[in-house]
Amino acid sequence: MAATLRDVARAAGVSVATASRALNGTGGRAVSPEKQALVGRAAVQLNYRQAAAGAGLDKAVGESARRTYNIGLLLRATYRITDPFWSQVLEGVTGEILRQGYHIGFAYIVDDLSHDKRRRLVNERFIDGLVLMGDMELVDEILGLASTKNIVIVAGSDSGRWESDVRFDVITMEKYAAMDCLVGHLVALGRTRLGFLGPSAQTDRRGDGFIYALHRRGIPFNSDLYVESGFSTEAGYAGARALLTNHAGELEGLVCACDTLAIGAIRAAKECGLRLPADLAITGFDNIPFARDLDPPLTTIQVPKEFMGELAVRRLIERIQHPEWPPIIQVAPTSLVVRASCGEPLTD
Repeated sequence: MAATLRDVARAAGVSVATASRALNGTGGRAVSPEKQALVGRAAVQLNYRQAAAGAGLDKAVGESARRTYNIGLLLRATYRITDPFWSQVLEGVTGEILRQGYHIGFAYIVDDLSHDKRRRLVNERFIDGLVLMGDMELVDEILGLASTKNIVIVAGSDSGRWESDVRFDVITMEKYAAMDCLVGHLVALGRTRLGFLGPSAQTDRRGDGFIYALHRRGIPFNSDLYVESGFSTEAGYAGARALLTNHAGELEGLVCACDTLAIGAIRAAKECGLRLPADLAITGFDNIPFARDLDPPLTTIQVPKEFMGELAVRRLIERIQHPEWPPIIQVAPTSLVVRASCGEPLTD
């Protein structure tokens, strides 16, 4: 017996009217993407056809048949899914995927694609799109492997300055104003001899924003107090140790490009015999879960990590449904979180 519209509605868990609107695209209020996906899958699974619906219904069911309703997740090889920043982005991604009626096809780091079986999954036969957690360099690594052009990037760094080559949708966080808030907070506390630990100003706005924030307040920029580094705690420790060894007594504050760097910097400062924050104020960026549990608790920048993950999935589903739309850059807002690592205003 041929499946009816009522069968489709029952299988999708929606009303007959909703199923009709989802498949025909006419009449009444719009159907949410989640319900659209549920109805489309039910129609395909039940092999539902209705001659009276005409070409519009055939097109709707055909599009559902071509979709897998799977989304792949890729993380840059230098990161890990257990990273305190990216794990929270991942929570937002996975939660939104499920809310939208899609499934996670796979979640790999790029190195996993060296295996043939995994590499074959980066294909439109198995996924409708990709969420890349990293930067533009990650895209360049996988473009030769992926047949899908439905890609959204959650960018942690600005490597490659993606806005000069907008080929894909990008979700990132506000950095310039954030660094201005951090520097402004330290200066208001009387700390003007400031150092920076993080990526170069040419590759990331945190470094560029730090220099500009100093300039805006009439504070000379000392390149000797700017140490380029990666984002790990080990890099933070090594960079801060070198800075404090070579410029002992010069620093009143150290601005770190992320909280993991700040964790390493705090350890280095304590090993150098400095009292925090009396001798040195330290700030981070990201507000990872245990930033408030450090000794002293870390002043940092709140980045809406889960929200960025949610935005990525919403944009990817829009991209899947409307491949003709131009790519966009969405910037999530950030805010200053003040804790004890900066201390009270300095006195003479």
